Amino acid sequence: MISVIVCSRQPSAWDLHRRNVAKTIGCDYEYVCIDNTAGAYGICAAYNKGVAEARGDLLVFVHEDCFFMEPGWGNVLNAKFSADDRLGLVGVAGTQYLFADNCAWISAGQPFIRGRVIHEVNNAQLFVLTVFSWDKADAEVVAADGLFFAIPRRLFDHVRFDDATFPGFHFYDLDICMQIRRTHRLVVTWDIMLKHFSGGNMNAQWREFGQKFLDKYKAELPASCASGRPDRATYKGGMSYDLRGNIQTGVIA
Repeated sequence: MISVIVCSRQPSAWDLHRRNVAKTIGCDYEYVCIDNTAGAYGICAAYNKGVAEARGDLLVFVHEDCFFMEPGWGNVLNAKFSADDRLGLVGVAGTQYLFADNCAWISAGQPFIRGRVIHEVNNAQLFVLTVFSWDKADAEVVAADGLFFAIPRRLFDHVRFDDATFPGFHFYDLDICMQIRRTHRLVVTWDIMLKHFSGGNMNAQWREFGQKFLDKYKAELPASCASGRPDRATYKGGMSYDLRGNIQTGVIA
């Protein structure tokens, strides 16, 4: 069974995300909603609470403003983890290289970043497909974005979301990825499509926690599963396209 774990700031009557999961997952599941309407938890603490409450053997952590665009994604995850015992995490966007002095996962640029996500921007005036890479096979990465990822329950016998170092809402994702990659593989998949209603927020807390992340993993960074090293002088981020395939500049990536 899959446990879908969500840290929710929405009122209890709001169930659009729950209904989206129910209509699209395609397999046995439970929906574990951690009520954070009062702001009592950082996302690490909320996810740790979700892990403690979950009954599934596969745990999906997803933002409540991320909606699944295609049916059967639960079966996709079950098949991937069943086929590979060394698979520790599946995400939809991520990187094959993390710098020792730059905490943003997208900073490696193409061809090191992987995945794609639909974004709704300008209050639903525009939908864009943000493409980090066009490869249509699963790609191994060293870190995945936290909008969505799946992790086997058994890994939480030796990993944990670090709510002491990251008590807010940033770097929980890169931190758990660094823990998992010590023993297991991480991949970004093309086989699950999500629409995300927001982008990143690189505010003061993001910068503070980013430095904490670099300090915590200074002995393990840079981290790479790629054959080369990014050239910062030729950085190229993801490209965003509207629904007619036209490039949209200055939108997300």
